[in-house]
Formats: sequence, C-alpha cells, structure tokens
Amino acid sequence: MDATGETLVVLTALPLEYKAVRRLLEGLERVDQAGTVFERGRLPGTSWTVYLAATGPGNDSAAVITERAINFVRPQAVFFVGIAGSLKSDVSPGDVVVALEVYAYHGGKESPEGFKGRPRSWETSHPLQQVAMYVHSVDEWRGALSEAERATTKVHFKPIAAGDLVLDAPAESPSRVHLDRNFNDAVAVEMEGAGFANAATKAGVPYLLVRGISDLANGTKRSTDDAGVQETAAQHAALFLTEVITQFKPANAASLPKAPSSGQPTDELIWQPLDQPASVTWYRDLVPSSGYTNGPSLLEIHLVPIPVTSRITATRMRELAEEMVNLGRSKGLFTNAEQVDVHNAAEMTVVAVANPRGRSAGLAITRSGQRSAWDSLPKPGITYVLDEDDVRERITTLLAVLEAVDGQAAPSYAPAAGIENTMMVTVERLSEVDPRRSSGMRMSDSPVRVQPEEAVTAAVVASRRSDLAEELAARLLYAFRAPGR
Repeated sequence: MDATGETLVVLTALPLEYKAVRRLLEGLERVDQAGTVFERGRLPGTSWTVYLAATGPGNDSAAVITERAINFVRPQAVFFVGIAGSLKSDVSPGDVVVALEVYAYHGGKESPEGFKGRPRSWETSHPLQQVAMYVHSVDEWRGALSEAERATTKVHFKPIAAGDLVLDAPAESPSRVHLDRNFNDAVAVEMEGAGFANAATKAGVPYLLVRGISDLANGTKRSTDDAGVQETAAQHAALFLTEVITQFKPANAASLPKAPSSGQPTDELIWQPLDQPASVTWYRDLVPSSGYTNGPSLLEIHLVPIPVTSRITATRMRELAEEMVNLGRSKGLFTNAEQVDVHNAAEMTVVAVANPRGRSAGLAITRSGQRSAWDSLPKPGITYVLDEDDVRERITTLLAVLEAVDGQAAPSYAPAAGIENTMMVTVERLSEVDPRRSSGMRMSDSPVRVQPEEAVTAAVVASRRSDLAEELAARLLYAFRAPGR
C-alpha cells in the first residue's frame, strides 16, 4: 500500500475520536506491532497512507505509543486529534483548536512558600501550522459540515494545556485558577498533548495537535456529553485534520526515511535521549557483600524501566525468586550443579552464584521493575579478558535472560552496562591470549560503567537484541579505554 513511502501517523485517545478518523479512511487493514494495534488505510483523494492507533488516555500512554508508532512507521509527520475542554468564553463546543504550543502544566515544586510552577512546553511544527492556517483561510473543509455548523464553528490557533486529570470544575477551583494564572493564553485543556509533543520532538518528526471542543471544563461536562457534543467535536477535529493532511506536501519528502515497500515496517534500534540519566541500582548495590576486590571480574547488564508505571508487589517478589532460579538454569546462566543463593527483600530479589576466587553470575529485579544480570568475564590465564566479540555475545545472552523475567513490563528501557573489579582486566582477543603473561592491566579497580542516558522500546529489546548488544559492547570498550581510568 505504501510503496511511495508517503506515510503519516494519526493518534487518538478515546474510541469515539478513533471512529471519527476511521470513517474518513478507506481500504483499512489491521497491522499489529509489539502489542499495539494499528489500522492502515488511504485518505481518499491523496497519496497518503495513514496509520491510525489509539493511545488511551494520559500523557504517559500517549508518549509511549507515539514513540512506538514513529519507530514502526517512520512517518513524514505525526498527528494527534480528539476532543478537549474549553478554558475561554469565546471558545465554544464544536469549535476546533489547532495547538501552536503545548503546555505540561502539572510540573512544579510545593514548598513552605507555596507552589512554584516548573512548566514545560513544546511548539508544534511550523510547516504544519502553516498548512493548517492555509486550510482555515481557504475554508473548504466546512463543506462536510451541516449548514448550521458552518455558520457557528470557529477555528482557533492557540496554545493548549495538557495535564494528568480530567478537568471539569468551576472557574474558582484550584486547577482552573492555576491555569488562568500561569497559562493564561491556553484556550483548551486535555490529557495527552504533552506526552505526544515530547515524544515527537525527541524523535525529530513534524507533528501537529488538533482538538475539537466538547465541553467548557466548568462542571457541566456530563450534560454536554449526554447531548452528544463529544461526537460532534471529534468529528469536526477529524474533518479539519484530514483536510490538513490533504494539503500537506513536505518539501523534503525525498530525503525522509521510508517504510519498507512490503508495507510491514520493522523496529529499528533508535535511541531516545532522556532528559537526565535514569537511576540505576548497580551490582555493588544489588549485592552489597560483593565489595571484595579479589573477586572475579564480571560484566553487568541492567534494563531500567522508562517510565516506572507501577511497583511490583511484595507477594510477587517472593514468587519471582524461585522463578528466576529456574530461569537462570534453563538459560544456562547457572549450571544444575551450582548452588544458587536467594536474597529476597522488600525492595529487590537477587538470585546468584558467587565465589570470590571463581565464578560469579546472577539475576535481580527491583520493585521498580529494573532487571539486572551479570556473569564473570573469561580468565584464560593470569588476567580476565575483555574481548569485544565475547562481550557482545555475553550481553546478547544476558538480555535474552532479562527479557524472559516475568516481572513488571515497561514500554521502554534504558540499558546500562558495566565491568566490576577491573584491575585484573586486559583488553585482548581471546584467541591471542598468552596464558603465561599479562599486559595492559589497569592502575585502578574502580568499576567501568555505561550510564543509562538513552532509552529503547521494549519491542527493540526483543527484536534487535544482537544490535543492542553490539552497541553496548562498543560503548563499554570506549568507557574502559577512556583516558584517566
């Protein structure tokens, strides 16, 4: 269907929003990717192939599905469309709002001096804003509206506020006062735009947010919903958006990444930078008794969940202890002859074999969902050896074990890697090691670590494990060789 490579993504949150877009597409077929259901179809009268998906409500969910859709489809642009509540008296139910900017209005700090806002904002893509303004000026999209709707429906180009609650309260309520005081130019409020805009911005893909006004966000939402205004607002937003897509002609379309001609895009190893490194519990913190310096040198791998959506229950943590012992044996991390020690606590479960003068290997999971695994480096002679090919294979194996842990799943993970007990480690090819000699040993025994500063989707961990391992191995070698270490 998309042999031309002209692909777009349209996301919605609610079923009624999804249906409003779906009925405007033709030739729909279902395409699943990593548990997310997409429908792919054509927008009549255009060459665009549109991938449609529902994120569910909330900024976190919107961010995850936006990232997944971009990685899967590699679109020329991504759109979010649906309904919103009005914050202004001149923005009425049925009107359409094109977001020029999206505010995440819940950020802040509460102190004895009161609440101090720390908002974030994202400007939507200028080329798409321009197309939307052109559509509004030409005004042909109104032809699909009823005669009464043509006369009363307005289009507004203003900022939108996105938070983590359904706002339906009088103007004097704390949330409404907060918005009026700190985000006075926002004309509508909803729950997905901030996550969507954040993900699209980081991916570097043009994006636009279009909302139809369904209520006044002032305590009267139930009555307007009962009157069918939600469906009308969703329809207006969908009609306006499809006209924007019809008129969208990206100038650099030839240079944009295209989906495979088979119409079945695959996950790619795309790293999403984090605003700050994820917090990781390293091997020394997982196994505090491992502080001896004469222990084996080992490779540690961690998958830190992004975002942390929920915590594993204490009951489940106890169950995971036995499961991880069996998993480690089945995957070859532990042999059947080795005794596996279990350390089960409220915040983490660790299963490991350890010998200060021999081998160390283990698995761990924390209540926040971090998955960790480690294994000794090979020691063919006097020293432990860091061979890039061997490290890549070991990381691939450890990632496979971590993926199989039946813990709290996350949409994305920030991978971290390290070498523990480094003084007796040399960088050599295993095939060239002289077991009677040692060379190039380090002057320090401090650990070498690749911090979790970027994230990849869970689907990438599952489908591109060897590519991920290759990248982590390369980063680990760079860190090991870094000057001053």
